Amino acid sequence: MLTNAGLTIVSYGGYLNGESFQQDGIVSYQGYQYAAFWNTSRHVVLARRALPSGPWSTVEFMDYSLSADDAHNTISLGICPGDGTLHLSFDHHGNNLHYRKSIAALVTNPGTATWAASSFSAVTSSLVGSTTVALVTYPRFVTEPDGNKMLFEARIGTSGSGDEYLWEYDATTHAWTSMGMFVNGIVDSINAYPHGLSYTRGGSRLHMAWCWRDTPDASTNHDLLYIYSDDHGRNWKNNTGTTVATTGSSAVTKNSSGITVWPIGQNRGLINQEHMAVDATGRVHVLQSHMPDAQADDANFTSARSKSQFFHYWRNPSGTWTRTAMGLPVAANFRGKLAISSSNNVYAVLPDLRIAAASAASSFASWVVLDSTDSGRFFSDPLIDTARLVAEDKLTVFYPQKSSPNIYVLDYAVK
Repeated sequence: MLTNAGLTIVSYGGYLNGESFQQDGIVSYQGYQYAAFWNTSRHVVLARRALPSGPWSTVEFMDYSLSADDAHNTISLGICPGDGTLHLSFDHHGNNLHYRKSIAALVTNPGTATWAASSFSAVTSSLVGSTTVALVTYPRFVTEPDGNKMLFEARIGTSGSGDEYLWEYDATTHAWTSMGMFVNGIVDSINAYPHGLSYTRGGSRLHMAWCWRDTPDASTNHDLLYIYSDDHGRNWKNNTGTTVATTGSSAVTKNSSGITVWPIGQNRGLINQEHMAVDATGRVHVLQSHMPDAQADDANFTSARSKSQFFHYWRNPSGTWTRTAMGLPVAANFRGKLAISSSNNVYAVLPDLRIAAASAASSFASWVVLDSTDSGRFFSDPLIDTARLVAEDKLTVFYPQKSSPNIYVLDYAVK
């Protein structure tokens, strides 16, 4: 058990602790694991433990309280190995930025660093100088492969009309620079909902997959889109390798060529922000849930979700996409995660804590449920520790208990 004091307010069908767009809500580095959650006092709590099974030690930030009972307002963590800093961003749904970072070397020397609120800065709404970052939703941190820099990405705007922006943190200067917009949705009155922004496992290529939404109504989610960058988000290429955007000067738009890799219509129950992961061979894996092709269109999103199932979309290094129906039903509007082992087998950690797997040897042609013994126990979206998976074949799942303030962190071995 991580805590018995997690916030249990239900919003948009789920908890504020455990939403798929938290990248990351739990993360490991240097033999320690870090997790964040809102507690019943509406404060951000940061926890850590020594792996594999040390006790959790927590820091409660008493200087800031959750502003709204809104499941968008989650907490995301980032680690910059170059200077050993731990970064937090929290409480956003079209709000000014809420951000704080630790002292240097906090995660580099966890055994001797002071684990206390005093080791973190005050909350700020700016990254560069005193300029306020406004209209923030879905913040995420992505550590660059060399460890000396880290990206920060967020939507600026609103549902159905928003842009995606990037900033970069440098461990040498301990400061952020603004890179600018790389997806322009406002120009077409749409917005992108990323399934993830992730590097190739052990590599340097940065990938993003997403769906578009045309209005605030989730029934207008549509299509699977994909771009990649070989220079840490500065220039972006489409599925065939043609440059389609340069961050800060010419962004991806609805009409950019070659970015739609699988057409999925509106009124299909397609949920936004499921998950994307990239294996060591460069194969891009996307988990999506929507209605099977045989189902008729349904403009009622709740009704469409009741008929939806999980699908595995994947791209081989030459750019060919494949879709496999997993044959597993969704659980309301909850979303799952993909986890990849060192052998490049892929695991789906699905809502209601069903764990399924497909093997690289079989080209992911069939999915088998490995464990559903905890079905009915948990609520909202499971989170996973992707960084730990890269270091060792251990899958950690962060999951709130249903109708309870308890949050659990469950460990599995993968093959």
